[in-house]
This record gives sequence, C-alpha cells and structure tokens, in this order.
Amino acid sequence: MSTIAVRNPQTLQQNRPPVGRRIAPRRRLAVPVNVTVLRSGVPDALPGRAIDVCGGGVGAVLAGEVYPGELVGVEFQLPQAGSVLAKARVCYQERLRCGLQFLAISAEQRTMLEAWALASAETAVPQRETRRTSSVREQTRVPVAAPKFITDRSGSKQTGTPAYLRRKIFMLLAASMIVACGVGWWQWEQGWQELESRLPGHAVEAVQPTVTVPSDVMIRRLVHRVDPHGVKGTGVATLQAVVGRDGSVVSLRPVSGPDVLSRAAMDAVQWWKFEPYRQNGQAVEVETNLAFEFR
Repeated sequence: MSTIAVRNPQTLQQNRPPVGRRIAPRRRLAVPVNVTVLRSGVPDALPGRAIDVCGGGVGAVLAGEVYPGELVGVEFQLPQAGSVLAKARVCYQERLRCGLQFLAISAEQRTMLEAWALASAETAVPQRETRRTSSVREQTRVPVAAPKFITDRSGSKQTGTPAYLRRKIFMLLAASMIVACGVGWWQWEQGWQELESRLPGHAVEAVQPTVTVPSDVMIRRLVHRVDPHGVKGTGVATLQAVVGRDGSVVSLRPVSGPDVLSRAAMDAVQWWKFEPYRQNGQAVEVETNLAFEFR
C-alpha cells in the first residue's frame, strides 16, 4: 500500500528558497491568466489576472491561494504576440497577489517575452514626453492680471462699487419707492371717491344751490317717498335738503329737532325721488326745508 505525502503550507513557507534579484524590469500587463497547481495528485486550476510580466516571471492576482515554493503551471496571452505556457515557482504570496518565477520555458517564448517587453518600453516613452510637455505648458501659462483697486482720497485701497455709484443707486431706489407710494395713494383715493359717489346722500356739504324752493312746492313734485319707521318718540325734526338736477337727494343736514328724530328722518329722505325742478327750461339744483312731525 502506497502512502501519499501531503505538504503542509507552513512547511512550504518555512522552506521557501531565497528569491534572487530581478534580472529585467517588469512591464504592466492586464490579461487573464490560468494557474494550475498539483495538490495531493489532483490538479487545481486557479483563474486570475496578470498585472506585470518580464522575461523571468509574471505577477498575478489569483482567485485562490498558493504558497511560496509551490510548483505551478502558468498560461496567459501576450497582446499582439502569442500565448505563453511555462512551468513556474511561487516566489511570494500576499493575500491574493503572488509572484511566479519561470523555471521551464522555451527559448522561443522567452525571446517573445523580451521582445514584447522592449516594445512596451519604447511605446511608453512618448507618454512621458507628453506629460513633460504638458507640465512645461502649465509652467509657461500667462499669469492672470490681479484685480485693480480703487484708491480713495485718504489713500486706502478699496474694492467693489465706488461710493458715488452706490449713492446714485440709492437715490434711484428711493425715487422709485416714492413714485410707487404716490401712485398707490392716488389709486386708493380714486377708489374711495367712486365708492362714496355711489352712496345716496353721501355728501356732507352740498354745493351752494342757485335756487331755493319752498317745501310745499317740492312736496307736490315728490314721485317716490319712504316714511320713517321704528322711531320711539314725539316731536318735530326739520331737515335742509339739496335736490339734484335728476331729482335725487344730494345732501341732507339737520336744522332742528332731537337727534334721534333727525337721524330717522334723514334715513328716510335720502331715498326720496323728486321730479326735476326746471328754470328757464333747464333742470337746476334746488334747496328746500322739510319738516317731519313724529306722534
């Protein structure tokens, strides 16, 4: 019965052979890589991605763990060159990143690796020159002119809007506010006058009429009458009324009598309507006295 020896990873790490210095600089490489490791007689494939390569080895990030000193098979594709298939040894392993040193590789593949690395180095030179050129351009940029300062009479430097311009702006704003207030007041006054004109008997002082007519004459010309009602008290109240050209009561003023009776009489007379009084064929405004007796 045969016995299969299994290597302990800690033993492999303790017996790790010394790693020599790199004989050639590595070039960046980003291609898929397949690593095959033989463990307990069973091949284990670990996919990954190459990160750098040179003629002596390749660095990669694998989807599994390998241990320093293990022998593996590695396969990857060089861009625009060809495939590389070699036997390698794990030089170091840190997390999922590892370094593989080629042990058995054909001379043709090694030559292909060196040629590809040389071509990569030649194509990298223009990029460094481009960066150097851009840095020179940045150094030769035209400096931006510093902001100019405004010096007042005292000699101190000031920035921003001059004082005279600020005063002018303030005066314009103040004038605009005054005009807006004036327009608003005028509109309010016009609206108030229009509202008062719609109320019957609104005028406090009537225009001095040109004709004074006795009360009995005006009573005979009355076409619409409203009597006072709801008044408690007795007495006589006399009112002075001004009748307009259209026959409506323009203004009323108490002449005599108690205030309660005078107010009741005014509330009724303001709705009276007369036939317009005419003089020389034209309707005129007249003044008359109306007496009310409350019983």
